[in-house]
Amino acid sequence: MTRGALFFLLIFATNASLALLYPFSLSRVLLLVLIYALGTGVTLYLLFHPRSQWLVTNRSRVEGADCVALTFDDGPDPVDTPRLLDILAEKGVKATFFVIGKHAEQYPEIVRRAWEEGHLIANHTWSHRLLFCFLTPEHLRAEIKRGAESIRRSCGLQPRYFRSPVGLRHPLLDFYLKQAGLEYISWRIRTYDTLIKNSRVLASRILNKVVSGDIILLHDHLPSGAEVMLEALPGVIDELRARGFKFVLVGSREDVGRKTLEPSCSNGTYS
Repeated sequence: MTRGALFFLLIFATNASLALLYPFSLSRVLLLVLIYALGTGVTLYLLFHPRSQWLVTNRSRVEGADCVALTFDDGPDPVDTPRLLDILAEKGVKATFFVIGKHAEQYPEIVRRAWEEGHLIANHTWSHRLLFCFLTPEHLRAEIKRGAESIRRSCGLQPRYFRSPVGLRHPLLDFYLKQAGLEYISWRIRTYDTLIKNSRVLASRILNKVVSGDIILLHDHLPSGAEVMLEALPGVIDELRARGFKFVLVGSREDVGRKTLEPSCSNGTYS
């Protein structure tokens, strides 16, 4: 809460600097531009940088030698997620799915299938609000809570991991995540599969950057379909395995009802 309060103070001070315009002079205008640009730049960094620790404690790596984690956002998708699950099953790879709550409500059988096949299901909010960082406290809490509830209804488990839309931050996010018992998971490699239209380019972006411990961000639901990602993924998996990488989940699988755990790479379970 203290950091959130300091963030609000930063915004207030940045805007209060407009008072420096009076009495008007060129030197005051230049000083104001400098102060306002600096304050705005820091604000945007705190809100948008995916690995900034200021507003919410987060993790962007997995432990264990030569381990990487594949994560998929925005699903489930009725067409592309089952195709993705088929690829992962064929390759013997486990991944982490950050599901949107209202999508999980529409396709609970896909969420259940992902869980039953050994994947990890995580909270990606209820509705993926693009202005997530400007939500009121009430709406922020509802996005987190309803996202978790949809996962419980879909496959009977309490999610333990969270990722916000596009990695956006919120001054109260850390507070509400701690209340909900959720850990924020970021990433090290943003593949830009939302923009790249060539599977070879997408594969190269991953393979040219990846190092041990990386969490890789991909999407199993896109407005125009995830065909490019699905085409690139088998080759990426094969190449990473050839380099000695092992695929792991971002954390433990934990089913509250059954109290079962799926160890991560760091304590001995690989795929």
